[in-house]
Amino acid sequence: MDRVLRAATRVFLERGFSATSMSDLVAATGMNRAGLYAAFGSKHQLYITALGRYREDTEPELRAITRRALDRAEGERVDAPRVVADLLDVVARHSKEGGFVVRAAVELADDPATMRRVQEAWTELERDLAAILARAVERGEMDAAADTDRLARTALVFVQGALVTGHADEDDRRLADAAAGLVDLLSAHRPSATAEEIRSQAPDDALLNES
Repeated sequence: MDRVLRAATRVFLERGFSATSMSDLVAATGMNRAGLYAAFGSKHQLYITALGRYREDTEPELRAITRRALDRAEGERVDAPRVVADLLDVVARHSKEGGFVVRAAVELADDPATMRRVQEAWTELERDLAAILARAVERGEMDAAADTDRLARTALVFVQGALVTGHADEDDRRLADAAAGLVDLLSAHRPSATAEEIRSQAPDDALLNES
């Protein structure tokens, strides 16, 4: 069944839900029509199952990057911009095959079963991004005033656009430059000078004023 799901996933990625016929799925999976209906019930349910399998295949790599960042020992840098850059490298690679989740959201936005799974994927990624950014704030690597939830949502929406751009654009530089821009945006939230740093400069400033 795993082979069948992977074959169906490839067809749905190439053609989309509406343009994929049961005949296409029969040809791709090697199962006859009766077998597919017996196993999955309908083309729609096969699509939903394939979407779930796609997530199982692609998301562990993203979660591993997140987990490594969150598991770093006390005193070890999180380096949130670098972590996000690593996540974007994975996204750029998967964008070449189309990005099943974002394509499902576009094509089946009115289908509750599909959108429930899409929203789950978005929520999990946004939660992981927010956790990484919040940890960076806790360790003093990002300004305490940074709105980590908003930044995480910004990154999430960027990822969805990146999946489309990376799939459709023959010029990889556009996505690469945009990803670098997002990393620069996060890097701009490094902490500003502390009051202690300002006080430490005060005697030197006073000497300059007296001279």
